[in-house]
Amino acid sequence: MRLFFLFLMIFSSEAYSSYGMNTLSSDYKPQADSVVQVANMPRVRSQDSFGICYAFAASVLYDEANCVAKNISDCASVSDSDKVSPLDMARFSKELPSGVDGRDRFNYEGLSEGGAAALVLQNSINSDANVKESCAPFDQIVAKNSNPAEAQKLELAMWKRFQDSYNAYQKKTKDCVECGLEYATAKAQELKDNFKLKASNKDILKAFAEDTYSKFLDGLLVPGECWRITNGLSLEGSWDLNIYPEHGQKNQKSDYNKMLAKIKEVLQQKRPLSLAFCAQMPLQAKSLKSCTSEAQNSVTGTGHEIVVKGYRRVCNSKNQCRDSLQIQNSWGQSWQNANDDGWVDAKELLDRTFYEPQSLTWLSKAKL
Repeated sequence: MRLFFLFLMIFSSEAYSSYGMNTLSSDYKPQADSVVQVANMPRVRSQDSFGICYAFAASVLYDEANCVAKNISDCASVSDSDKVSPLDMARFSKELPSGVDGRDRFNYEGLSEGGAAALVLQNSINSDANVKESCAPFDQIVAKNSNPAEAQKLELAMWKRFQDSYNAYQKKTKDCVECGLEYATAKAQELKDNFKLKASNKDILKAFAEDTYSKFLDGLLVPGECWRITNGLSLEGSWDLNIYPEHGQKNQKSDYNKMLAKIKEVLQQKRPLSLAFCAQMPLQAKSLKSCTSEAQNSVTGTGHEIVVKGYRRVCNSKNQCRDSLQIQNSWGQSWQNANDDGWVDAKELLDRTFYEPQSLTWLSKAKL
């Protein structure tokens, strides 16, 4: 999800019941025997101003699976040293060139907006080298201000400072290497003084020398010490990565009923799923790809990824019934509170997947 669109989501109360995630009126009541939920979930978090919803969705599935494997009864209270860092997970959103070892964490460099939970999970599980939240905390780039509008300004200013600093270094180095080094040294200290970065001055200085801004962010937000094995986290137990619909499967061309049936089937196995959809408003895109590409520089909406953790059938006084899904959204607890704890209309949401391959992703216990 793009940065400016995200801020529109967080700070506009009018947006709370829109963007494909529409709550149903209070006249609709749940049918008790229809409810299927995954109750023991990780804590709801906010991605704030960084468009890595896919990494947050992947992290929720990863952490929830670890809670199951470790028999943790209260997954929401797991400490930062026992859960994965969404910042670090964002590095796994790329497909490596043919012949490059996907099991080597060092081949995944750079933090960028936009990606898919399925690819992140595949790469992070293969590498088995994920960083703990305690080492690369998301909190270091969150503005501590009780006024949402002020927090927005602070975070926007922070991202601009990062980008401007990197661009200035690149320009100075092109003309004078020594001048660039002098600038980076002074700027590293300035960034440390002004922000809550865990990276050392040495880490930041090294980050400036990277050849892309995404790699610069990587060095800035994921300290060098995080690459030590003591700061790593593994996915416990044996798990299979699943997607639906699958690519190239003629018999898996999906529709609303098939997609909903698959979600209910997985939820009944007590497994949450990530779901990719188009949050464009008004909806004009005809595919997930066009949803993302059409909105790269717009606040009108783009692709988003959330976690589905519940289903129920709801009916009103006129005996009109609809399907409802409970989602865990990376727009934070305030969004959940304002939207019936994440219970949204299933048809509106699923139609925005366009029923494309890999709309759904989940982890299931491996069959021995």
